[in-house]
Amino acid sequence: MDPTLEQTRLLAGVLAHVSCYLDTGCPRAAFQAGLLLRRLDAGIMDRELMTSCEQLDQAISRRRHPCGAGGTGDASTSKPPRSRSSRACASAIPFPG
Repeated sequence: MDPTLEQTRLLAGVLAHVSCYLDTGCPRAAFQAGLLLRRLDAGIMDRELMTSCEQLDQAISRRRHPCGAGGTGDASTSKPPRSRSSRACASAIPFPG
């Protein structure tokens, strides 16, 4: 498969999972987005885009693990899903590959 096409498919998967995570708060969607982000090839991608992907990975990793040393969490990660269930959201996203 063309490496550029593969990277594009990975990015599409990242966006779908992040969108689901932001819409529902589903931690599995954030986890899947992180997995896909770490599969991206920095040698193929534009440096600015790769930097943005690294920042996104750090941001969703922090939000998935809201309890710090003080034991207080980010309130935005504890809100209930709005429109779809986590199961429905995760099953609706096609995985690259």
